[in-house]
Amino acid sequence: MQSVPENRKISPSLVFFAISSVQIGVGALGFQRIIAKTAGYDAWISVIIAGLATNMIMWIMYKIVELGKEDLGENHRYVFGKWIGGIFNTFFIFYFISFIIIVLRTYIEIVQVWMFPDLNVFMFALFFLVLCIYIVRGGFRTVVGIAFFGVVLPSYLIILFGFTIPYADFHHFFPIFDHSLKDLIIASKQMSLTYMGYESFLIYYPFIKEKQKSKK
Repeated sequence: MQSVPENRKISPSLVFFAISSVQIGVGALGFQRIIAKTAGYDAWISVIIAGLATNMIMWIMYKIVELGKEDLGENHRYVFGKWIGGIFNTFFIFYFISFIIIVLRTYIEIVQVWMFPDLNVFMFALFFLVLCIYIVRGGFRTVVGIAFFGVVLPSYLIILFGFTIPYADFHHFFPIFDHSLKDLIIASKQMSLTYMGYESFLIYYPFIKEKQKSKK
């Protein structure tokens, strides 16, 4: 792989926003109902389990790019050879395409349910993808810039959750561990759409300055 010019790299602190902007999306709007069906009032434990698993996988991904090659495609060819590695690369291409379709369709569904029930799905998706292509053609730094504002601008909404605390009834956490470990693991798995997206780190790792500092 050719080395990435320094002027096309991002600072290590922006990796946080590059990862978070992918994770904080349509999955965050509906995961509560899904995991509560499986784990009930213990669903909050499943959220912690899923978060810990995500951090563990991130640690593994850092080890992959540090001990092997610097990006996913090169690592596949390095470990499995040219042909089998190419098949794995093709699989990940289809994986990311499927991920994009799921997120886009879910986003359009939200717009339909909350605002415009008669929205033309195809035309809206077409114009939305044209906008995305325009951003992507601006380069990786432009994409990360959009990701940065996508996390920072709506962050004030976290403050609004504070107004609900006086009305919270913490007795709803009890009884704790009322569900089996199997239920908690299944509920953690059902949160996968919410946590997915961080695996794209394996692709843009070469575009990070001072890579070791990005671990923070």
